[in-house]
Amino acid sequence: MAEHKGRRKGPRDGEATREALMDAAERLFAEQGVEAVSVRAINAAAGLAPAAVHYHFGMKEALLEAVLLRRGRAVVADISARCDTLLAKEGRPDLRDILEALIAPYAALLERDREGGSRWLSIVGQLTLSGSDQMASSAIPATERLQTLIHRAFPDTAAEDLQTAWSLTVEALILLMARGPESWFAPGDEAAVTRRTLVAFAVGGLMGALEQAETVDRSAVAAT
Repeated sequence: MAEHKGRRKGPRDGEATREALMDAAERLFAEQGVEAVSVRAINAAAGLAPAAVHYHFGMKEALLEAVLLRRGRAVVADISARCDTLLAKEGRPDLRDILEALIAPYAALLERDREGGSRWLSIVGQLTLSGSDQMASSAIPATERLQTLIHRAFPDTAAEDLQTAWSLTVEALILLMARGPESWFAPGDEAAVTRRTLVAFAVGGLMGALEQAETVDRSAVAAT
């Protein structure tokens, strides 16, 4: 039966429209790049009126934030929960466990929705590469827990050196995951192997950065 023309749109209609806009934006952002996509293109891809994005989100930046949070909330909550488990244990946390707490939620996202998760990771990778802090505020709960764990794991390392090494490691991991999520997180035993390889890569990179920082620090002390 055709919808009555005089019926007012309710909350469900608005929610469905927002979802359609986020779906279209997510696909276009992943395929063409966040900066290259116009509001007009998003409205057209969603099959909606030219003013739809403005009406429901206000600005493109707000729509981008909504796209990030739609899947990002679950990822951040998962990372936070895994970190809480590690924080509850006594002693120094193992670096591999910390990195697994970071990586596993991305794998879980892709297992739930391979296509949508891959698009979302592509967008996160773009923003990471451009130095954007678009998701920074929403990721604070997970970021703070991860930083607490990494400082517990390396209590004798200078805070500035540790922060630099950790930031570089996280950025490298995100870019690698965004580049080829199908190979890193494909179902089955092969995925488990590649994930272990990813963790091993991150461990090696972080330890190498810390060793280099310690060498520089010792050289600076010797020169004084």
